Amino acid sequence: MAATQPSTSSASAAGSGHATPTAVAGSASENNGNSRASAESSPAAAPEPIERTKDSFTKLMVERFTSRDAVAAAALSDQLNHTRISTSYQRQKINEYRHIRTDYQPVFTPGRLYGEGYRGYANGFTENHAPARIVYPSQKVRPGRRTTPALKYSRKDMLKQAELHEELVPVRIEVEWDKFKLRDTFTWNLHDRILHVELFAAQLVEDIGLKPPAAQPVFEQIVVQMREQLNDFYPFVFSEEDALDPELPYSAYKNDEMRILVKLNITIGPHTLVDQFEWEINNPSNSPEEFAANMARDLSLSGEFTTAIAHCIREQSQLFTKSLYSVGHPFDGRPIEDSDLVSAFLQTPIPTVFRPQQQAKEYAPYMYEMSDADLDRNETIFSREQRRQKRSINRRGGPQLPDLRERQRTIRTLIVSSVLPGAAGNLEETGLFKRAAGTRKRPNREGEISDSEDSEDSVPESPAPSQFAGTARTRGMRGAASVAQHRMSNLGRSETPDALHHETRTSRRFREETEDPGRLVVTLKINKDKLRRLLRGEYRFTNTPSQPPTPSQGATPKVLAKAVPTSTPSRGISTTPVPIPHVVGKFPPGQIGRLPAPPPVPGQQHTPPNPPNWLVQALKGLEKKYPEGDRFEAIMKYSYLDPVTELPVQIHPLPDGVKYAWLPRIRCLDCTSKLYTPGPDMTAQKFETHLRFSSHREAVRLRLMAEGGGGGGGGSGSNASS
Repeated sequence: MAATQPSTSSASAAGSGHATPTAVAGSASENNGNSRASAESSPAAAPEPIERTKDSFTKLMVERFTSRDAVAAAALSDQLNHTRISTSYQRQKINEYRHIRTDYQPVFTPGRLYGEGYRGYANGFTENHAPARIVYPSQKVRPGRRTTPALKYSRKDMLKQAELHEELVPVRIEVEWDKFKLRDTFTWNLHDRILHVELFAAQLVEDIGLKPPAAQPVFEQIVVQMREQLNDFYPFVFSEEDALDPELPYSAYKNDEMRILVKLNITIGPHTLVDQFEWEINNPSNSPEEFAANMARDLSLSGEFTTAIAHCIREQSQLFTKSLYSVGHPFDGRPIEDSDLVSAFLQTPIPTVFRPQQQAKEYAPYMYEMSDADLDRNETIFSREQRRQKRSINRRGGPQLPDLRERQRTIRTLIVSSVLPGAAGNLEETGLFKRAAGTRKRPNREGEISDSEDSEDSVPESPAPSQFAGTARTRGMRGAASVAQHRMSNLGRSETPDALHHETRTSRRFREETEDPGRLVVTLKINKDKLRRLLRGEYRFTNTPSQPPTPSQGATPKVLAKAVPTSTPSRGISTTPVPIPHVVGKFPPGQIGRLPAPPPVPGQQHTPPNPPNWLVQALKGLEKKYPEGDRFEAIMKYSYLDPVTELPVQIHPLPDGVKYAWLPRIRCLDCTSKLYTPGPDMTAQKFETHLRFSSHREAVRLRLMAEGGGGGGGGSGSNASS
């Protein structure tokens, strides 16, 4: 009985709500209240020891699991309730935005919501109520709408390139094609394995602003010139050797000093820098780039001059290096044996520390500004003098050496930029276009025997002191700086800064006097229809002639003078008949090639004229570029133009003085919901963007499938589209 009583009491305790204190240790609060009530009812009864069994432990754990599940269920219910409330709020917000976009759009305009400068919602693609489109980084339009491939390289390639030795090669680009003249100088790493010549040339052409079809020939010439100069490069050899005899100085048996005279004549825009200084080419510590940066900083020059100075130093050093290779110099400190090459180098060692007072001023930088006419004249004189120098080379026997007296003048074509200092504001100021011959405004004076003669009205304003000028004999002994100063007061004379100066040959100075005609006779032939439209004022020119041009310069309209070639015509020769085209830039964007239209007549439709030829040719080019079955055509749309802005208007009633015109438009036969405006300028690049849209491609695919299933035609187009 004693053995079974604890179990009986335990069982009874378990059946009466777990009144046992030990069993109640982990249960709920109501069990604790029951245990206190049983203890108060029997205060004299002592607690009996309770035996813990597996069943009691299992029941305890089940209660714990049940209570925790109840707490988790309550938390889940709260979370679902919160989610339901949040979702309902977001749906109400979406409906509110949808009402703002659709029902309340006249009230809540984009300018009122986002401020001035926004024409629509988001990025423009969601404005047409189409599904959102994901634009990946590779599909984004590059800054500046660049079309050349971007420079891409991996980290592994960059690590390999960093281990290679840098050998900078001076490169000079001089390209002439049609009306373009591109001139540039830069240095190129001979061991560059990341940037290819073709990619660099393509980016250079795009930076300059050349457009097809002139871009491809210029690109090819740049690649050819760069390849030739890279293959013709001779690196200088630096040797480090110990002294052969410790008792004797190094200069007793070797002389490593190779000093040359570097002459700068750099023209960037209207500014010209002239200077000369000595340079040691056999010193690996001499850095042309560091020297150029310091010089540009001291003179407050732009970055264009910094790179131009470094290029001139390397280019002139390369001339002497090629000469050393030509005579077989071992580059080990031995004296140079060739007499002509020895005379080209400066005297070594230096005889005196200080130069004479007469020569000190020749080694000072000089910078001046010249007009376009003076730049053209100086460029002609320099090119003539360079040709004379090449003809005067007379080396008897031995290898043919480069002309060490020749110092090419550096003239750079500017780049269009509003940020870079010293850049051009527009394409006309870059110097990319050739200047027309025969643009001189005054005839030759009596007594002038060539274009290079002195003239008072051709001298530019210059702050240079007048005491630097001299006679013809002393001018031949001056350096680059003195010659540049003398050129300011005597522009017509020879400007070659060489010690061996020859007077200009007189055989060309005596030539037949031919004065420019005082009047310009312009003959323009046009058909009657264009003449009638011209007289009606339908061509938007600044000066519209009211009668055929007369053979007098004062009565010649400006528009007719623009159509005449820029070269000066000879007497008695009429110019070639030039048709009057639609001038690009005279009309607002998207209206190039517009034609005047008659006023509307109720119940009658006007026959549209033929679209402009340039638009038809542009669409033919798109047909060749997109042969997947796209169908589109050029049309002329009847439009109403605002009398002030000349932009199409759709409001009713029409404003007073409204104009009627036929505007060129493009109609896509697969997407007939709207017409597309050509552009920019006389191209169809905007419409080409529509051809790449996924919605258009899907419409073309569906049409080709329908045509292929209906009549069997267009099967090839459907396959190409898919």
